[in-house]
Amino acid sequence: MNPIKVLVVDDSAFMRQTIKAMIEEDSMLQVVAVARDGKDALEKLFRYHPDVITLDIILPGDKDGLGVLNDIMGLQPTPTIMVSGASDENANYVIEAMSRGAFDFIFKPSGKRSDLEHIEHELQAKIRQAAVSKIRVEEPIRTKNELEVSQQNLLINSLNSSPIVLIGTSTGGPKALQSVVPKLSSSLPAPILIVQHMPPRFTKSLAERLNQMSPLSVTEAAEGELLKNGHAYIAPGGLHMLIEEDERMRLKVRLSESPPVNGVRPSIDVTLQSLAALRGYSYVVSILTGMGKDGAKGFTELCATGNYVHAIAESEETCTVFGMPKAMIETGQVNEIQPLYHISEAICSQFGLQGDE
Repeated sequence: MNPIKVLVVDDSAFMRQTIKAMIEEDSMLQVVAVARDGKDALEKLFRYHPDVITLDIILPGDKDGLGVLNDIMGLQPTPTIMVSGASDENANYVIEAMSRGAFDFIFKPSGKRSDLEHIEHELQAKIRQAAVSKIRVEEPIRTKNELEVSQQNLLINSLNSSPIVLIGTSTGGPKALQSVVPKLSSSLPAPILIVQHMPPRFTKSLAERLNQMSPLSVTEAAEGELLKNGHAYIAPGGLHMLIEEDERMRLKVRLSESPPVNGVRPSIDVTLQSLAALRGYSYVVSILTGMGKDGAKGFTELCATGNYVHAIAESEETCTVFGMPKAMIETGQVNEIQPLYHISEAICSQFGLQGDE
């Protein structure tokens, strides 16, 4: 088996060497070249044709990391992992990069040995994932009568229950959410829960970006917040999001620092399991692109309650990574398998709505 070829792009000679050394601790990964700026990166992209690129957010010269990412995706699309500092400003850059097609990101390593070891393992794993991922299929030009969304079940708003929508995603999620959330109808008679695997601070930037693009309000969920219809709540990075009823039977958010589940926090399973404890509700659940199986167990438990559940999984053709949707499909309880560009319509159709354009 041939090693995975990696191009490392960073303006710091020390960081280039550090990242190179971390990558090559894995015998199946090979750094074929390093680059110090955007021009150097593009020259080596065409010369070495790497399988994966690590790209610093901040670069010298005419183009920063975002500009170089645009060139990569436009000229020779290659799975790209952004390398970022941990500041709030960099969080905005990372969300922007992922919305433009970056596969994922890692934090720059500090000098702490424990930090280096953690980031080394994370970087190696993400490079392996990126190498077998796909550059996502873009939405085709289409008209309303070309949509193929299912209305095979009862419309959810005809049931004698209160509806809740949940969207779960991981790798490739920020860009996928950008294709789904802005097209959800602002008239949805349900709160929308979004669980995206991300660390602290980044989910706030993601919520702000989606809010600017969407007809409905999108915010990072807050402890004790009461859920409103037509409002989307993103689970804060580093915290599980559970939904409970208060003394007046109103739905509210509870945030938890309990241990990660499936190696992640927030976990989709945790949110779904909290919904399974409720009675008198109906659900539309959509699992989008992501590595692993988070969401499948909680979805199975939710279906076992006897409540109405309509499940939509993203199809393999548009997933960056097909792991989470595949695990959901394998439960045998999915109602629809849709490409990303039909997900919003599939959700809205359960309420007799067509979605906003």
